[in-house]
Amino acid sequence: MLRNPDLGCTLQSKIEDYVAKGYARKLNPCEVETKKCWYLPIFPVINLNKPGKIRLVWDAAAKVDGVSLNSMLLKGPDHLTPMVSAIRKFRQRKVAIGGDIAEMYHQVRIRAEDQNYQRFLWFEPGALKPSVYVMLVMTFGSTCSPSCAECIKNLNAKEFQDRFSRAVQSILHNHYVDDMLDSVDSEDEAIQLARDVHYVHSQGGFQIRNWVSNSKTVLSALNTKSVDTINLSSERELATEKVLGMWWSTSDDSFVFKISNRYKNEDVLRGEKRPTKREVLSLLMTIFDPLGLLAFYVMYTKIFFQEIWRSGCSWDEFIHDKEYSKWLHWIRLLPEVTAMKIPRCYVRADFKHFPEFEIHTFVDASEDGYAAVSYLRSTDGDLVDCVLLGCKTRVAPIKLMSIPRLELQAAVIGARLAKSLLATHSIQISKLTFWSDSRTVLSWLRSDHRRYKQFVAFRISEILELTELSDWRWIPTSENVADEATKWQRIPDFSNDSRWLNGPSFLKLNSSDWPKEDYKSKTTDEELRAQYMGYHGKESLAGECSIAIEPERFFSWKALLKVMSKVINYARFWKERVFEEK
Repeated sequence: MLRNPDLGCTLQSKIEDYVAKGYARKLNPCEVETKKCWYLPIFPVINLNKPGKIRLVWDAAAKVDGVSLNSMLLKGPDHLTPMVSAIRKFRQRKVAIGGDIAEMYHQVRIRAEDQNYQRFLWFEPGALKPSVYVMLVMTFGSTCSPSCAECIKNLNAKEFQDRFSRAVQSILHNHYVDDMLDSVDSEDEAIQLARDVHYVHSQGGFQIRNWVSNSKTVLSALNTKSVDTINLSSERELATEKVLGMWWSTSDDSFVFKISNRYKNEDVLRGEKRPTKREVLSLLMTIFDPLGLLAFYVMYTKIFFQEIWRSGCSWDEFIHDKEYSKWLHWIRLLPEVTAMKIPRCYVRADFKHFPEFEIHTFVDASEDGYAAVSYLRSTDGDLVDCVLLGCKTRVAPIKLMSIPRLELQAAVIGARLAKSLLATHSIQISKLTFWSDSRTVLSWLRSDHRRYKQFVAFRISEILELTELSDWRWIPTSENVADEATKWQRIPDFSNDSRWLNGPSFLKLNSSDWPKEDYKSKTTDEELRAQYMGYHGKESLAGECSIAIEPERFFSWKALLKVMSKVINYARFWKERVFEEK
């Protein structure tokens, strides 16, 4: 503060504001003399995405003799609505609305007997000794603050369940910490919802403000100024969170992507400087994409970062020539990424009635990685629309794995993705369909999975628990849109008409015109367990008669194995001869 007088003035004004609002109180000399107390260090946090905004954090993790305030507090259960769930619900309806609760943690008061454990020292202007202050409310930094504040917000809302059921639903399921993100079908419904949510929060001492919407009518009714963008970031009012986010452009109701202000190395971004391994990872982590809308682009970075890792490059060493050429190719496409506009709302067509929804999930794998991408297919009579829901990608493990196994891994994350989408949407999904171009995976699904090795058997079992066998279909590789995220044989298509954003063209056709599998194999010999090798179901290679060998006639396991292998080989030989003669 002495080195930066402007910062000192700002922090002094914040302390004075806290005292005026009743968040903090200066203790008199008599109150200071007590043995049961704890002093918290404080420090400022500056958000580069919000210039001029400074937040004070009380470091409850600071230790004295191995003890901190947080070590003596219970963290509490996690009442937080998952951020991905909140954003997905935010995309369901045409009229979107958002707001945030002012100083949410500071609206929760601390019991008088516990306040002395939130003391802090502050040098007032011109003072030679620090004064002792105490926080009367919850602070940013205490491990119990997120759980307690969320619990109190929800308890207050549940008291109004009978009178304001829709507002209570929004508070319980469409708030991420202090941010409200919701969507409705009409402007009148949005206005009423905002007013009801404001009233319910006010009864618990919370004030929701900074209303934003893609509708000027809604903004006008709520007496708020129109803004172009709202930051839907992962910031949770804690100093350790990254200040990255999804940006919503209200003018055209679409999501856009930006490089975080925290990445300041412009020479690296322009390709004028070769990056280190650390700088590559730093830039990769600045792209905040919780839904996987940019997975087809980000996946390439994950793959060549693994190549950097394999090359033995240390963290602060410049990447090698091979990886540097791929890096240049990747950053040249960054302007295309920042120019992308992904529609927020799922329902883009002018349907006369509320459409019927289906989720189509495509899975694919290559030697570099595997991916699952899902689309929402909306139908109203002959009118059909398709929009990207999200994607999950994984880089192939460093230890070599076969393509069929990677394809199976893709099917697993596809099943998990579909389950997550069902759980986090409130719209009714009528049907799930899964598409794979791997006949081996489809054969594994259609046969007795206990016949195969544990790697295959366990994953097939999980897939069949999450999905129905009848939901899985075959698709030609050329039609598999998940191929966009696993193979970079051409420059990605960032246009609004790309099949990545809109799904394959056949989804807009009648289901009778969808790809059909021309060959159905119920079984495959791939990854068979040892005891099933050479057999097809209960029938042996010799025909309907089983191969009868008495194990007790052999003096050793090796002798039995040798004879058994010869018998199977002869059976296979004569079976092929019989088929050739026929």
